[in-house]
Amino acid sequence: MDNYNELKKNYTIHGRAVSNRFFAQAMEINRAGDGGSVSDAIVERYRQLARGSWGIVSLEAVSVTPESLARPNGLMIDEKNLDGFKRLVDAFHKENESSLLIFQLTHSGRQSGSFSRRVKMYEDEDDSCQVLTTDELSRITDEFHHAVRLAAMAGADGVDIKACHGYLLGEMLRPANTREDGYGNDAMGRTRILREIFQKASRDFPQLILGSRISLYEGIRGGCGTDGVDELIENTDDIMDSIALCKEAGAHYINVSAGIPAVTPHVTRPVKSNSFFLNYHFRYQKLVKEQFPGLTVIGSAYSSAREEGPMLAGENLGKNYVDLVGFGRQNLADPLTPRKIMDGNADQVNYCTLCGGCSRLLKKHDPVHCIVYDNEDKK
Repeated sequence: MDNYNELKKNYTIHGRAVSNRFFAQAMEINRAGDGGSVSDAIVERYRQLARGSWGIVSLEAVSVTPESLARPNGLMIDEKNLDGFKRLVDAFHKENESSLLIFQLTHSGRQSGSFSRRVKMYEDEDDSCQVLTTDELSRITDEFHHAVRLAAMAGADGVDIKACHGYLLGEMLRPANTREDGYGNDAMGRTRILREIFQKASRDFPQLILGSRISLYEGIRGGCGTDGVDELIENTDDIMDSIALCKEAGAHYINVSAGIPAVTPHVTRPVKSNSFFLNYHFRYQKLVKEQFPGLTVIGSAYSSAREEGPMLAGENLGKNYVDLVGFGRQNLADPLTPRKIMDGNADQVNYCTLCGGCSRLLKKHDPVHCIVYDNEDKK
């Protein structure tokens, strides 16, 4: 029970009060309207999370460009869709004034669907993608700046710049990115877009909470969490240098993740039968917390522990390994999870079964829901 009490404690990030330590991770449901607009289904999804009393909720990935999209019905932010995002924020805060809502902004890069333009940061064996030019990367940076401005106008409490799971800015952080045009090679070059986003956002929208979700180790050669183009073995020194530069540029938090769902899913989403990678997620959180004591650290993968997840989350909070604890698949399985636990009804929580049904729906570009507790085919 002491571990549950850790989850209930207040927290402060960038001067903003957080009512508890529960963080709802971004989970794409592929239900946007035409042109990436906010649909009624999207609004209702985040109303449910607001009712669940999560301390912070991350809006699912929102594309900053119409060119490269991961989902045919994913969200996209532009002037045309701005009123919809305002409606979403208003509905969320009307349901729960104390929960914070941040927008996760993304460029899908080589994770874009076949119906879209697939692009990459650097040359490799994948000839289905085009390498972005220097001018294109400059334009993409401007698109992120514009998206941050629109998020602020919509009333978001913060923005998360997605740099994980094989998406463009995560690919940019890799040691394998040896571009010589200022967007690669060393840590300064590989964090350039992230740093410029944080610096400009800090200046123009000082009220926004700023952060990024980053994969500490991807499990691929030359990927994040290695120290060279041809290296496969984990060494976090390089990615820690990148995090240090993001913090210096104005990031208030790092949401610690790992792996690439499309390539190394077992690293990103540990399975119940093997706690090895789950324990590694905890270790990554602890490493970042120890190295950057002034930075808010948000942990991931707690859904993988199922009914033990909240207790393990509380333990890690109590040991100061992490500041906020992220649940992704669990917030699909039961959007009311925090409220039930804080009300003393942990036994009533619908815990994620780790069946992978939501991931299969997303991979097929179908509307996403929990197939165990919210089977729409039976409605």
